[in-house]
Amino acid sequence: MARTKKKKEPMKTIKISEARYYDLINRVNSLDRILDSIREINDIYLSDLNTLDTIKYKFVSALDLDWNSDTYRYEAPKGEEV
Repeated sequence: MARTKKKKEPMKTIKISEARYYDLINRVNSLDRILDSIREINDIYLSDLNTLDTIKYKFVSALDLDWNSDTYRYEAPKGEEV
């Protein structure tokens, strides 16, 4: 299959003030910091997720809890005193 060349679109010059130019740079840097923070949170979240699941499972098993699908909560087994 032959590749088709994309037509180059004509470039346009946008005139902005120097203050606006530096404001845009600051906004790009803000986006960069936000994205870095999200990536760091995501790394922590993903690496700890399995550990947190394991801890939860051990608590549920040790406490012999039952899942109540009506309330979406774990509860003590029916008929047993805590």
